[in-house]
Amino acid sequence: MASTKIENLAGTEHLIVTYLRSHLPEECMLDKISMGIGKSRATVLKYLWTLHAKGIIDYREIGRNKLWMMKQPQEAGTETIIREEPESRPPGVRTTAQAAFKLHNLLLREAELRDSLDLPETAVLTIGEDLFIIARNRLFESLFPAAEKFSDLVHQSQAAKLENLCRSANAGTPASIELDLLERAGIYRSYRFTLVPGGPADSAGARVLIGEDLSGGRRTRRHLESLLYIIRTAATAQNEEDLLRETLRGVRENLVPFVHGSIVMADMHVAFTTASLSGELLQDLSPLLEHCMTSLETVSEERGDGTFRYAVAVPIIDEEQATGAMLLLTESSISATEVENIEIVADEIASALRMQRLDRERAEFVNTLLAMNSISTILNTATDEEAILEKSIEAVINTLGFDMGCIYLKDDAEGMVPRVQRNMPEHLRKMCIAGIYDGLFDRVFRDQTLVYVVPGMPEYEDLVPRAIRENGVRTLLILPIKVGDQIVGLVNMGSRAEKHYTQTSLDNLLSIGLQLGIALERSRLASTLGEAGGESKKGE
Repeated sequence: MASTKIENLAGTEHLIVTYLRSHLPEECMLDKISMGIGKSRATVLKYLWTLHAKGIIDYREIGRNKLWMMKQPQEAGTETIIREEPESRPPGVRTTAQAAFKLHNLLLREAELRDSLDLPETAVLTIGEDLFIIARNRLFESLFPAAEKFSDLVHQSQAAKLENLCRSANAGTPASIELDLLERAGIYRSYRFTLVPGGPADSAGARVLIGEDLSGGRRTRRHLESLLYIIRTAATAQNEEDLLRETLRGVRENLVPFVHGSIVMADMHVAFTTASLSGELLQDLSPLLEHCMTSLETVSEERGDGTFRYAVAVPIIDEEQATGAMLLLTESSISATEVENIEIVADEIASALRMQRLDRERAEFVNTLLAMNSISTILNTATDEEAILEKSIEAVINTLGFDMGCIYLKDDAEGMVPRVQRNMPEHLRKMCIAGIYDGLFDRVFRDQTLVYVVPGMPEYEDLVPRAIRENGVRTLLILPIKVGDQIVGLVNMGSRAEKHYTQTSLDNLLSIGLQLGIALERSRLASTLGEAGGESKKGE
């Protein structure tokens, strides 16, 4: 039975199984399977879970990734022994058992028939005179799970073609025709259907529809050239804005002529948009985007807005997690081939964003080294506390690329008092004095370490929106100033850019606070010694 299942897999499923059988386990993560068989991450992930549900493959979690593998055949267990029931059993037991055995055999026969209908990229279903769907194979069921009536799936422009097909069937002649079936709102898939009428012995009046998926062959040379252009553009983009702008421009001009396009990240902020996306519209589309990023599948919905009719969201997947989604608003429906093309583009966006993030992490690492060097220079040349604080906040902000910052020191009452600040908006500065960061400050004192907050972290969601988000702060960094085991102050900085730090970079930043602590302690000791020397001279 298992071999029959594998032999009758759909095209993409067969490619995945072949790949898993021919590669080492460490090469069987989502990214490598997607690259190896030439399909998008979203498509591969969908079929991986389908094969898992069929009991053909399994996976093992390694960190945030999954290693996919062929499922090992189970060892033969102890056979169930069926004994004759004694004649003393109540009447009807034997009859009930026979009925159960018949049902079992019927279900087994049904499973075998279903397996025989699982042909590669082929939809098989039976319909009655009223076009209601009676039976279907697994492929058709997975693509159109909620379908009840076949005519409801056919694109409205092809209703006449379906009517002609039914006339041929009524005449008792098999006939073939190309039809576009609506998979989801605004997305259709092309099939060549053959309608086979029932014979004289068919008392149920059923007709069989056998559909060959044509979407895989609808990718033209122009599509391939466009995809290659977009992939090259993504690989050579200098920054995130250039990457997203040029990618969406390539999609609009060469793949799907959408009305509006946006890249929305996992934290629901709009990273790039081709036109203004109102907060009200974004809020309205939030459930669609969240569903897309949670399910890791392309989703769509039909809308009644005047400027567009369909909203399509395609996940941007990195390490089996959605880092964002491509949102396209269109006037007309699009084909499954176009959706697959867009999914390939989304994969390229994910890869390019990952490379840009790694580049930024490397750049930020270099900046932390520069900041450490700048602080060391200041601490070796400045002895006055005010001079140390003024020069340090200036150096740290400039070398790390932050937009604003403030240094707090403990007073005699153990309260945190702002001593120096740079570029702090007036109302934000007042709110900082009023204790807006008290919760995060408490965390620094409790954990004896720095606090690093960017969008997507729970701490960022807890920040006061008016004070933080309206000022566009996307990275918050709080460094403890330590003397021994005691925290004597804090460096609090904000950036309107999202900064990416590795653990090594965060360790470097933490050492800046240690350097500052040593310098302040040395300055205070020098001041104390100076005062003591002055008093002794007065006494003489």
